[in-house]
Amino acid sequence: MRRNAVSPNKMVNTMKVGIALGGGGAKGFAHIGVLDALGRAGIEFDMVAGTSIGALVGAVYASGNLHELERVSRKYGMKDLPFLLGPTWPRKGLFSGNYIERLLGDIVGVKNIEDLGKPFAALAVDLNKAEVVTFTRGNLCKAVHASMCIPGLFKPVVDGDRILVDGGVLEPVPLSALRRLGADVVVAVDLLSNLTPVETAPERTPVFAEYVRFLAERFYMEGLMEGKEHESGITVSLVDIIQRSSIIAQRKLTEYDFRDNPPDVVIDPPLSNIKVLDFHRGRSIIDTGRMAAEKAIPELRNILKRAAAR
Repeated sequence: MRRNAVSPNKMVNTMKVGIALGGGGAKGFAHIGVLDALGRAGIEFDMVAGTSIGALVGAVYASGNLHELERVSRKYGMKDLPFLLGPTWPRKGLFSGNYIERLLGDIVGVKNIEDLGKPFAALAVDLNKAEVVTFTRGNLCKAVHASMCIPGLFKPVVDGDRILVDGGVLEPVPLSALRRLGADVVVAVDLLSNLTPVETAPERTPVFAEYVRFLAERFYMEGLMEGKEHESGITVSLVDIIQRSSIIAQRKLTEYDFRDNPPDVVIDPPLSNIKVLDFHRGRSIIDTGRMAAEKAIPELRNILKRAAAR
């Protein structure tokens, strides 16, 4: 059935509405559900900015092929994705990330960012200059790949004298980039708004355990990601510690950014029990994002009406 989606700029010619999609590894599949639910409600966005996996989903959305990404995700059942990302010798990262470029290229069908159907920005961080790099033109696949290079998990992307890693290192939810694109009304999707206490964190998933065994056999890395139980009863691994520390830092950055540059609407799907590599849980993550967006629709519609009345 065809949707009668109404872009907010059809309501008021001068009003532009954008969405900022934050990072969070596998949590980012919630963005698919968020965008799908809002689209079904007749809400489309004039522009999109993304950090990390938010850049991947945002690029696909801007190309008009969101449902193709969901189809591809379901095709692989999510559990295959970590392996398809390209395990590599772990000197600079556990994954090469090359599959990201192949996947995105196959889905979007365009080479450059400016060829997308909507204005789009992908954020990365240059380790040499310690600053955010915002891609709004040029090679789309390379920009998204750079934006998704979670330090320690993915090898950085080298671009001239720049060493590029995940944009979430400095800007987990790309509000500033979205406003620079010209957004008057900003919707933010924050994937890191809450955490499960370490004491109650879920046990390692079978898929992750399988991947740990793969790494151990290939790189002699026994114990790197297998948690050891502390006398307190808490079980954490080296990767758990690194990832959790990163999430805590990103949460604080987001809190400061939301305080200084508040979005008009925040959608924060409850994903505290989802880990960065829980790709096998993609279907439920998408559904969680969809439900969170449905709850936010009345608030968003009210904001759009008020903006239209100005």
